[in-house]
Amino acid sequence: MKVNFGGIVPLSTVDWLGRAAMVVFLRGCPLRCPHCHNQRLQTGESLVAHHFIASRIVSEVKGFAAAPWARIRVDAPRCALSPHNPLSPLAALSLQINLDEASQRASSKPFVDAFVLSGGEPLQQPQACARLFRLAKSLHLATGLETSGCFPGRLETLLAKGLVDKVFLDLKTALLEPDYEKATGSSGMAARVAESLEICFKLGVALDARSTIFPEMPSCSQLVEIAGTLCRLLALYPENRLESMILQQGLPREGEARFEPVSIDALQEMAKACRAACRTEIKVRIRAAPKITWKN
Repeated sequence: MKVNFGGIVPLSTVDWLGRAAMVVFLRGCPLRCPHCHNQRLQTGESLVAHHFIASRIVSEVKGFAAAPWARIRVDAPRCALSPHNPLSPLAALSLQINLDEASQRASSKPFVDAFVLSGGEPLQQPQACARLFRLAKSLHLATGLETSGCFPGRLETLLAKGLVDKVFLDLKTALLEPDYEKATGSSGMAARVAESLEICFKLGVALDARSTIFPEMPSCSQLVEIAGTLCRLLALYPENRLESMILQQGLPREGEARFEPVSIDALQEMAKACRAACRTEIKVRIRAAPKITWKN
């Protein structure tokens, strides 16, 4: 199977707070959010065989250097079938390990304790998601999915199979049109995201509902509307596992015209309004870049 591969971050402490996570990025996304930080992953093809990615993941998790044939560049040209070419499948035949080394690798303590799929929109490749999550489970890693929620049916399938331990669902603004189209550059997404959100509540998966705040959107009133939606779902599905509503400070992406991010004080006021709307039934947290003052 080929995977439209975006890249790997071997160790992240910010994608899943409290855990050391490996993050794998899959290419392709139906949305065109104006400030997307992974804009280069929205389109294009970098097709890589699943077993190459799997080898890289196992090597990184176990703390071993990847075999030469696994160090594949996503833009590598098609290689000749030669045992002297380290990217050739025939070269792998001379890289077999003995049983003692295999046992040592299998028993090694993982350097990370979680595995996160991100993008792009990872659910654009549902088969790849399922296979990568199964691999992560076999390595005894907690599994997380960062998603925009635009493929509710695929999300429900993964959750029903028990392949995802936590969902990080991005809510761009209140789940109403035409605001959601403005926030995502795509029409008809609000209803899909609302369905994905309800699926997470219904199936009781651990959930962080995340909104990234930019100067023009979402507004405080739109965030309060999101908080109200979360509260209604809390009442409807008491067995839910909503952990927090997260308000993230939006920053300019690389190459984008600079703008002044929403201040931490303003984020705190927004969080306060969301708590008040839900009578503190949900935990609202803010995430913002630290403000650094340089001194000579």
